[in-house]
Amino acid sequence: MDSGRDFYNPDDYQDVLEEAKGRIPSVRMSPVRLRLVNRKGEPLKGAEVKVRQTKNAFPFGEQVWGLDAMIRDGRGESEKAKATKRLLAELYNSINNLCYWTERPRHDASKTEERQGEWNLENFAETVDWTLSQGMLAKGHPLFWSCPKAVPDWVKAYDPETRMKFAEVRVRNIVSRFKGRVKIWDAVNEPMWEPTLANINEREWPHIEKIPDIADALEPVLRWCREEDPDATYIINDYGVEAPAGKGKVHRGNDGSEVSAASQRKRLLELFRELDRRGVPADAVGMQSHTGWTDHREQWDLYDEVGSAGWPVHITEFWVSTGPLEESGRYSQDAINELVAEYVGNVLTCAYAHPNVDAFFAWGLLAKAVAFNGEFSGHDKLPLFHRMKKLFTEEWMTRETLTTNDDGVVEFNGFHGDYSVAKTLAGGVMAGREFRIQKGAKNDFEIVLP
Repeated sequence: MDSGRDFYNPDDYQDVLEEAKGRIPSVRMSPVRLRLVNRKGEPLKGAEVKVRQTKNAFPFGEQVWGLDAMIRDGRGESEKAKATKRLLAELYNSINNLCYWTERPRHDASKTEERQGEWNLENFAETVDWTLSQGMLAKGHPLFWSCPKAVPDWVKAYDPETRMKFAEVRVRNIVSRFKGRVKIWDAVNEPMWEPTLANINEREWPHIEKIPDIADALEPVLRWCREEDPDATYIINDYGVEAPAGKGKVHRGNDGSEVSAASQRKRLLELFRELDRRGVPADAVGMQSHTGWTDHREQWDLYDEVGSAGWPVHITEFWVSTGPLEESGRYSQDAINELVAEYVGNVLTCAYAHPNVDAFFAWGLLAKAVAFNGEFSGHDKLPLFHRMKKLFTEEWMTRETLTTNDDGVVEFNGFHGDYSVAKTLAGGVMAGREFRIQKGAKNDFEIVLP
């Protein structure tokens, strides 16, 4: 059996990977000054303190399709569901919770109003509650998706104006109910390849509409969102924009045009500019990244290109397909598992190192990181799990033991995020305080400790 290096060889990308690793400190870390004083305001001289990061500011997340299905099937308290929760909380700091209007043909997806007037947000609320109980950031997916499989049949029976009224009720109700709790929303899903809600019954994929017409449809959606929760982050999320120019498939649109990743990238950024001009900008470009085994140089160039338009990039649905390796019969499962760990770790490194990328959400990577024993809680952590955990909880987290100077000061560089600083009291008791390191801030703190 082959090692798989002929399929994907990290050695081919050592230059870009080393450059990415070298950029991480300047992109994700800031200098910090802590002055520690007692309750009288006197400096704590020569005190040994432990500085520990408790949460990275950069969202690393995963969707919860399988957990959501177990909850809806009445297996939310099963041993497998409990194990899934433990594994997600051990690995990630963010969760993408699912709230489809409907979703077909995958009948096990979360549906919030499959039948008119029969609302079901209980499972979405349960996964959001659990996410927050673990101290993780909650994201929601999706609010508005005008794809035939994602719009209930009863909605399609109405005229276009009435369809949008139902969409407004849905968007407003969900955003207002979870205001302040769900911090990021895929507000609009896949508008570059699908018709507007008005034209959904005439859909012919790829359905290409004019940018002003798409903006007409999305402008009210973004306005509804912001009126209900102005503090959340709203994303326009799409696929098929990642392949480099000149590579990948070229499709023929319903309007007769040639449609490629390059053309869709251009149109997507045109849409962002048009919505911005109308005063209802989206907050970030969502790139699903269903790209297969990408070239890391092209990955880096893509972030350059998309981010240069002025909006941050969120990787929203990254996955990796091992089908070609498994079908070839040339690679052992162990070799495939090791290759996946290397590849995903390198993708994450390039994304984390790029200043235009603000979040990274996976789409089913847990299935490549953990092998469950059927419906039971027994499982094995695969190389990908250990690779991601090392990055998320060790390499990209700050842990320091420092000694204050005569003015009670310690200085260090720290990854952006939440922290605690503590010193040992008599009897081995720890006394600590919390603080937050933010990008672009002064990060100069005076903290009172006993």
